[in-house]
Amino acid sequence: MIKVDNLTMTFRHNRGMMTVLEDLHFHLEASEFVTILGRSGSGKSTLLDLIMGLIKPTAGTIVRRPGLTIGYVFQKPALLPWRTVLHNVSLPLEIAGRPRKECNERAQEALRQVGMDHANYGYPFQLSGGMAQRVAIARALVQNPDILLMDEPFAALDPMLRDNLNVNLLKLWHRTGKTILFVTHSINEAVFLSDRIVILEEGRMITERKIPIPRPRDFDTFGSELFVHTVGEIRKVMPIQPNLPREPL
Repeated sequence: MIKVDNLTMTFRHNRGMMTVLEDLHFHLEASEFVTILGRSGSGKSTLLDLIMGLIKPTAGTIVRRPGLTIGYVFQKPALLPWRTVLHNVSLPLEIAGRPRKECNERAQEALRQVGMDHANYGYPFQLSGGMAQRVAIARALVQNPDILLMDEPFAALDPMLRDNLNVNLLKLWHRTGKTILFVTHSINEAVFLSDRIVILEEGRMITERKIPIPRPRDFDTFGSELFVHTVGEIRKVMPIQPNLPREPL
């Protein structure tokens, strides 16, 4: 569905040019769940922005299947406080000029898919962080995109809620058959969700790993021997934070 070749992205800043992505090769197939894993500043979010078409690469190509549609879930829900939950979700359809009845019906269905249809006429201030992020996912789903790009959507949530939403996201993925490209800096999250993990460091892909854990996965997966082993294997190849000692303090 998407193929990235020789992708390079540089930005100008006050000290000259900064390379964020360099000579990146990457592909995404239909119905895959692939995670981009890396430390902060490794180029993960920039890659999503390039795939979405929000910015243009300095060099290289991004080939998308003709007619491919993309939904984007940002790090923060970014819901409009003066609009109801339903009308936040229907906004992309309204911008596209769809009839009001269609907008409302499709927004209701998208909210049902994420278990938030009970909050149709509530407002963002009435939602918890996890509820707000589920509404943001519904907004990305409302136009029935072929691919969901998800940029650390659960990073700000507490670990227990994050695990819960990861389980719910996998259920949504199984129901809809969507292709998902997910960004995170959590190894546990990446291993639990993914078919494949691509690890970035300083804008380069340092490795790509298939995840051997069978599906379906649920809360019991987190405690399984294979999950713990796979997390450990991924941790071995993850770069440590610069300037931190390798030995325990």
